[in-house]
Amino acid sequence: MKILYITPTYFPEIGGIESVVRELAVRNSAQGSQVDIAHVSAKHTGFSVGELDGIKVFRVPVLGNRLAGYARELGRLAAGYDLLHVHDPQLMMLTGNVLLQCRDIPAVLSTHGGFRHTAKHGAIKWLHERVLMRRLLRRYRKILASSESDKAYFSHFSNRVEKCENGIAYSKFQGGRLTGAPDPTKWIYWGRWSRNKRIDAVIDTVAMARHQGIKIDLLIAGPDFDNLGESLQAQIGALQLDDSVRLHPYIEDAALLQELQQRTVFVTGSEYEGFGIGILEAMAAGKIVLCRDMAPINGFVERSVNGFFLDFDIGAKDLAVVREVAGLDGERCTAMSMAAQQRAKRYDWEVVAETFSAHYAEALAAGR
Repeated sequence: MKILYITPTYFPEIGGIESVVRELAVRNSAQGSQVDIAHVSAKHTGFSVGELDGIKVFRVPVLGNRLAGYARELGRLAAGYDLLHVHDPQLMMLTGNVLLQCRDIPAVLSTHGGFRHTAKHGAIKWLHERVLMRRLLRRYRKILASSESDKAYFSHFSNRVEKCENGIAYSKFQGGRLTGAPDPTKWIYWGRWSRNKRIDAVIDTVAMARHQGIKIDLLIAGPDFDNLGESLQAQIGALQLDDSVRLHPYIEDAALLQELQQRTVFVTGSEYEGFGIGILEAMAAGKIVLCRDMAPINGFVERSVNGFFLDFDIGAKDLAVVREVAGLDGERCTAMSMAAQQRAKRYDWEVVAETFSAHYAEALAAGR
């Protein structure tokens, strides 16, 4: 089988979609398929070909922008593939080009949460949902919903929706398990610094805790996607948290695993998750999770079993939860860490990749 993954982001860019595409490409290639990747982006200044993990990566430029643009090399590149796997949460530019240029090639779509995580471009989204959504989804033989909430949403527009959750590199993050005694006041957030992740709310929560004598120590690591570093550092200074909150704008895998080995709790104030890969990776590393009580992440974070829920409103309820977390003894921390690892193991790519392969075979068979 010849598969072309079409994605709006890829390494060296870091994020959930990038990691999903990379894992699927590597695993399907190892199983004997010819796998290539088309990274389609307006950031590219020209068409180029490289290689990563032994897989060809085509950088395809876009005339226009990430919402509405023309990737003129895509049709020529896609010719000859048996299947296209499109990763397009916005269901705009990428799908439009697949529809226009790759009309006769079987294709499946991964939803990755859709475009509902912010209110930005609200008028365009409203029009898109009511006028274009059904027509665009008809291009795909299967819509692979990344979560139960995605399945419920996209099922309003298509009868080809099936839940197909993403996976994590479980064994990799096992290398981040705690090496010393648990300390539930040592927290970490890693992931993209984007506005919907509400890192500012996490910092406010640490300030609330320390003002009440709960000495939380927080590391914030990851790529600064929305150029938030300066404002976050200013917030840390204004709240007098310079000795307790540290920013690390980017962190290599080896350094990240070393930091994880020293920290007990993973915290995220994210207001929206298409799936929650970062949270599952943290659980694979044995971290106790602090997050909002919302779908889909409350499907694998269970209160007092492997994590806790916060509202991130610096209210009395949150203070009580933070106090409870900080007061966990070593035995309880260890038990919750084990529970987190057991839940995360269900999403190991070793298992999940087989589900994607089965969907590919069904999509191809549907056209015969």
